[in-house]
Amino acid sequence: MLPDQVRPDGVLELFLIGGLCPWDTFYVVPEYGAPTGGGNSGTMWWTFQNTFNSVPDFYTRCGGAGPLLLDPWATDAAGAGVRLGAFLYPLRDRPDITSRMRMWVIRHDQGAHETAIPLTLCGHPQSSPRMASTPAHVQRFFEERRSAERLNPWTAVLYPGLSDLSALNGEAASAVGLHRGSARPLSLRFGAGGLSSDGLDRATVAQRRDALDAAVQGHVRRYEERFRRIDTGERVRASAIDDFVAARLALGRSDVFLDLAGAGAFQGATGQECLDSSPADYTAMEFDLAVRMLTDPTEPLRWVTLVDGGLLPATAGAAYDTHFAHVHQSSRNVVHTMKRLVASINEPGENDPRKLDLERQTVLVTTEFGRTPYAVGDGLNHWADGYVVMAIGGPFDEERSGIVGSIGESGIAGEWITPADFRAAMLLAQGIWPFNGESFAVGDVSANTLNEIEGATYLREHVLGYPRT
Repeated sequence: MLPDQVRPDGVLELFLIGGLCPWDTFYVVPEYGAPTGGGNSGTMWWTFQNTFNSVPDFYTRCGGAGPLLLDPWATDAAGAGVRLGAFLYPLRDRPDITSRMRMWVIRHDQGAHETAIPLTLCGHPQSSPRMASTPAHVQRFFEERRSAERLNPWTAVLYPGLSDLSALNGEAASAVGLHRGSARPLSLRFGAGGLSSDGLDRATVAQRRDALDAAVQGHVRRYEERFRRIDTGERVRASAIDDFVAARLALGRSDVFLDLAGAGAFQGATGQECLDSSPADYTAMEFDLAVRMLTDPTEPLRWVTLVDGGLLPATAGAAYDTHFAHVHQSSRNVVHTMKRLVASINEPGENDPRKLDLERQTVLVTTEFGRTPYAVGDGLNHWADGYVVMAIGGPFDEERSGIVGSIGESGIAGEWITPADFRAAMLLAQGIWPFNGESFAVGDVSANTLNEIEGATYLREHVLGYPRT
């Protein structure tokens, strides 16, 4: 395990649904793919440099200033200098953030959203009964250690109001796998007007709410007595009753959630970026609630997954699924999300308790796959052969900053970790042992060992960057 003092108090995961292109964002190697015969024959960073609706055009349209690329941010495992792309300029302007960023090259074999999203959110394929999301593992761990005083859940998943989210298996972010039902994270979907408060105020029971809760709890206690051993008084295992008790307690705590969420969560928000506007800015709504949950002064959540649908969906559906007009549709969503991210993190010396503190909290930027290193019309297709995910803050300090793995000029990863490696390591980083019947087996990770200690050492040293002492 990591030492207690470096484990994060909370994690915000930004899942950029649709497949973020690394070649103009987090993994730019300008020496790769440059056109040799003139024209627009380049790949990767060079794919849309000299086209109609080019990267330089939209960099200006989106408010970027200065060079398209800065000096190399880090060196990958193959020795290539990796730069941060043009549309990350809000993030590039915060070296206090990028100096604490750790990046992993990921590779897998699922090229469709419907199978890649469950795999990358859970570390297991959709066919596996152990396909549980990371917030479900975290919820289970802390729920079993809950004090009687805590009223709020430990984890949450925030969904944008996208019509095709279910078709893409986006709800895998809330999957519980073999965990009990009480491990399910609080799952909230935004509409154009924000969250709906219908039923949360329990208006149908009005002033009789406390009496109703007391009566139901009395019946629950009487029923539970039937499951106690006569000789010891110890209650036998009964997961269905445990799930019912957890669900009933959650109903009784709905007013507490109203206080946690705040009035702003039940109001819509509009947004504008790169001269495009949206009457429903789900990214802004989700960010506001996620940060509020993670920074609550009394009962902060330990993990919030924000499924980012962007300011506006791409033509193909999900925000980053840019089969068409890649530069136009990707630029506005990347810039918009990066602006919301940096605005949510304290600047050095700011110390605003309503913002994330990179000494205490971790931000993950994840996606299901990347995009092809070559154009398909004016868009990019799916690409699972080499892409990246990132972590910022918490245990990922300046010493851990850098790149794990490499991607060559073909766009294919030369050295990489798997979705299972990443998810198991994120559990270990929080002090949660990743190897058990509901989570991961040693054979699921790339350590090539049958020993749990050696498997955990691989995750700690290679993935998290902490040598075992």
